[in-house]
Amino acid sequence: MSKPPPMVLIEWEDATQLDTGAWASNETPAYTPKLFQQVGFLLSDTPEGVIVTSAWSPDIVATRDQIPRGMVRSIQHLQKPKAR
Repeated sequence: MSKPPPMVLIEWEDATQLDTGAWASNETPAYTPKLFQQVGFLLSDTPEGVIVTSAWSPDIVATRDQIPRGMVRSIQHLQKPKAR
């Protein structure tokens, strides 16, 4: 790939642990999503999920994050600023 892939803002929901100790009250907890927002270069966008990285060059990329499609809430494509 010779030109940079699109920059995106992805909002995704992660799994989270509800309890901080070994014991918890036996009550039905309210579901509260744990949402994250991440900006990066979109390397792959398939029905299974997306792959993004924080840094890109034609030869190498930074560590890649794979997010399953079911966790993705939204993908916003970011535009380059207009020249002055």
